[in-house]
Amino acid sequence: MTMTLTAAKAYLMDRRRATLCDIARHFESTPDAARQVMQHWVAKGRVTLLQGKACKAGCSCASRSDDVYEWVT
Repeated sequence: MTMTLTAAKAYLMDRRRATLCDIARHFESTPDAARQVMQHWVAKGRVTLLQGKACKAGCSCASRSDDVYEWVT
């Protein structure tokens, strides 16, 4: 699945909150690419960035603190 701004928005609106690893896995993408897309929505004020723990889910972001993104309604 291709991660576009619109697709990422729909995913997060549906889930309300998701970790960086969840987003990256859902879109079969890298954590860095997912972070860039989420930063767009954070800058627009539509998403809040919360600090999380390392997800250890095997998506290559387990060595870093995993961000949690929450859609703002």
